[in-house]
Amino acid sequence: MSTAALKTLFPAPETTVRRPSAPSSNGTTLVDLADEGSFLVRLDRMSPSQRLRAYRDGTFNREQRARWACRYPEEVPMVNGEVEWIALASADLD
Repeated sequence: MSTAALKTLFPAPETTVRRPSAPSSNGTTLVDLADEGSFLVRLDRMSPSQRLRAYRDGTFNREQRARWACRYPEEVPMVNGEVEWIALASADLD
């Protein structure tokens, strides 16, 4: 396959970050890399008790909870071996 054909199939990545103003067509929003970095900086500056309190108070959104769980897995509350917010969401509470 020629180089021109490959460039057509696999264009060079863009150097700028697109910041969507609305959700994409499939209902998900694209990650804003600047916001992600600032959240991680704030997360690192918090103490373990502050991070847990922020989670319990509902300060973290779903994506932020996931980033917290990846960065500090030992701090995340577990219920029967599952992350607490997933266990609570999937519990049968009839």
